[in-house]
Amino acid sequence: MFNKIMSGLGMQAVTVETRLHNPTLQAGEILHGEISFKGGSSDKEINGLYLQLMTMAEVESGDHEFNQPLILDQWLISSNFLLSAHQAHHIPFTMQLPEETPITEVSCRRNGTRVWINTHMDVDWGLDATDRDYLKVLPTATMQVFLQAMQQCGFVLSSVDVEKGQLTARNFRSTIGCYQELEFVSSHMFSGFNEVEVSFVAEAHQTHVMLEVDRTLRSDQLLTMTLPNQHLDVLQVTQQIRRLLQIG
Repeated sequence: MFNKIMSGLGMQAVTVETRLHNPTLQAGEILHGEISFKGGSSDKEINGLYLQLMTMAEVESGDHEFNQPLILDQWLISSNFLLSAHQAHHIPFTMQLPEETPITEVSCRRNGTRVWINTHMDVDWGLDATDRDYLKVLPTATMQVFLQAMQQCGFVLSSVDVEKGQLTARNFRSTIGCYQELEFVSSHMFSGFNEVEVSFVAEAHQTHVMLEVDRTLRSDQLLTMTLPNQHLDVLQVTQQIRRLLQIG
């Protein structure tokens, strides 16, 4: 609506649009796309053209919780250039998603994870131009094996969301300012488990897993395991989880 009003006054704003060639991919893979932008009714100085990988993270503040957009990574495409009136440009790009990018494509009762590319053009003395394009981030092969193994152990994935903060364990630490929580509940009545919250901290050659275990008659327990990203077997991982959680 604003652009239509400005157009009627002969004051078109700068516009930007991003097209993703492969919006469905895994963390750590290369994203390909193209940014198209066009000048408005007058020449404009552009301070910067950025691509931002973003998610919505849950933030705890005192007794309250709220959701906040969070930048996971950012790439400067171009800076400090003159965009002439009505001039159109097309810039192809490739970028690698961080290994810890939250996954969005999982089957569960409630999936609150959203990941997108935000295109931001900082226009000097003008209205900034933006565009949002959502990604479908698939679980890696290691994560898929773990999810299957949890199912074999009698757990059902209930909900998935992203929390702002950092995970720290003895031999690993998350790095992108947030972490994903996958909440599992037992499919067996009287199993002794209220829930198991799982977080992945993926690296190039291995994936760390943190499990926060809430049992019915025992205090919460924090456990970790590390899985190689190659030559994984569902049965082997199932046995590891059963030993770790002391499932008879």
